[in-house]
Amino acid sequence: MADVGRGPLAVRVLFFGAAKDACGREGAEVPWCAGMRLGDVLGAVAAAYSGLGPLRGHIRLARNGEFASLDDPVSAGDEVAVIPPVSGG
Repeated sequence: MADVGRGPLAVRVLFFGAAKDACGREGAEVPWCAGMRLGDVLGAVAAAYSGLGPLRGHIRLARNGEFASLDDPVSAGDEVAVIPPVSGG
């Protein structure tokens, strides 16, 4: 599947673990717009990659290497990581 959007005013999204498996790719780009929040980015990738649906309520997001909330603002050029729950022992 092609990226959600392309261009200099975009947010790069990286998928890890089960999110990567669900999307079938390592990342995508979402077009950026003024006032955008992390929740908007998540909504865009969830709409483009339906496999994220079951994970949506359990994932964490990081913006530029720092965990962040859905209400946090996003700037053009930011990198957003989609991190599903992990288990191990």
